[in-house]
Amino acid sequence: MTKTADNVNPDVYDKGSEREATSADHDEDVADDFDEREIFDLIRNISDPEHPLTLEELRVVEQGNVLLNNEENQVLVHFTPTIPHCSMATLIGNVWSKTVSELVRA
Repeated sequence: MTKTADNVNPDVYDKGSEREATSADHDEDVADDFDEREIFDLIRNISDPEHPLTLEELRVVEQGNVLLNNEENQVLVHFTPTIPHCSMATLIGNVWSKTVSELVRA
């Protein structure tokens, strides 16, 4: 039996602009902390499991909902599923958790 998407007709929003990289971003000798935009850029283009759209296009994740504490090595992302009972919310959280964890280890 084929599963039907939980939200067959989601609202779709425009994507924001990409962050422009500076010369310091490319210089491996410059030590810099992560910032909220850097974390957002890592998860914004993750594809939704049910639609050919990104989490940003569905407004599941927004830059203003990324909280970061470099001193404690903590990242907190508040996200909004497209519907309250989204069955894919755990999967989405696991994907971006893995994505951010790989960055921190790099």
